[in-house]
Amino acid sequence: MNTPFPNKKTSTLIGVKSTDAIISKYMHELNIDVSRYFRQLPEIQIYRCNQTGYKFYYPFDISGDSFFYEHLQQYEWYYMPWKWEHEQAAKLIKSGMKVLEVGCGMGGFLKEVSNRVPDIEITGLELNQSAVERGKSEGLNILAESIEEHAEAHPGTYDLVCSFQVLEHIADVKSFIEGQIKALKKGGKIIVSVPNNRGFLGDSYNILNMPPHHMGLWDKISLKKMGDYFGLKYHSTHFEPLQPYHSNYFQRVKQSKLRSYPKLIRHLAGFPLIESLLFPTQYRAFTIQMTWIK
Repeated sequence: MNTPFPNKKTSTLIGVKSTDAIISKYMHELNIDVSRYFRQLPEIQIYRCNQTGYKFYYPFDISGDSFFYEHLQQYEWYYMPWKWEHEQAAKLIKSGMKVLEVGCGMGGFLKEVSNRVPDIEITGLELNQSAVERGKSEGLNILAESIEEHAEAHPGTYDLVCSFQVLEHIADVKSFIEGQIKALKKGGKIIVSVPNNRGFLGDSYNILNMPPHHMGLWDKISLKKMGDYFGLKYHSTHFEPLQPYHSNYFQRVKQSKLRSYPKLIRHLAGFPLIESLLFPTQYRAFTIQMTWIK
């Protein structure tokens, strides 16, 4: 089958997931019925792009809609107004810039950067209508437009285009990234933050890492190759330090992995040096952030 990167013809089937199990897990953990997104499909597939290593769910038309995200919005942890990745990106924003955030939620990043950096023009795009209305009520410039629509009307406009925890929700990767590139000035920067699937997240059964929430599973290698595919110049990569609100999650995954190791390894893992070798910094990172230059 074709991959989300058209013209790169092949991908490999690497797994399947029961939709009954997914539906049950969403209901049990988040009290939301997602059965309508799967249209009575008995299972969904996971493929790996042979060129980039990007893993993705199939079929492509099982992603969540505005109703789905409005439900998740009720949880305080879902639209956190300021996180590590925001702080990292803010270092690249200077006075006089035009900045676009794709998938801005209720506008926490827009608001904080506007307060920190003088003389900038910052715009957010968001398809969750409830979040758009919340952000606009605080005077933020948030538009209910897709990146494709916005780029068509504003080509070559922005000095920096960023998205935080958005790309993993997108099935049509090509259209999404091309839209960001089109909206960017020559020499401008694209910043993308996604969950790190070569870290502890990738070793756990996290229902939000599956459709209809996540449509793709990214890591450093597939992100880097994605940038190469679109002709972007690589700038930098940053891994999120383990955050306090992820600490218990990491510890559960670590203990689960240790149970599969020989007794001697489990014993040695109590020493900080050995533990750091078994679970290095990149493994402890929930999020990876990569930056490119157009």
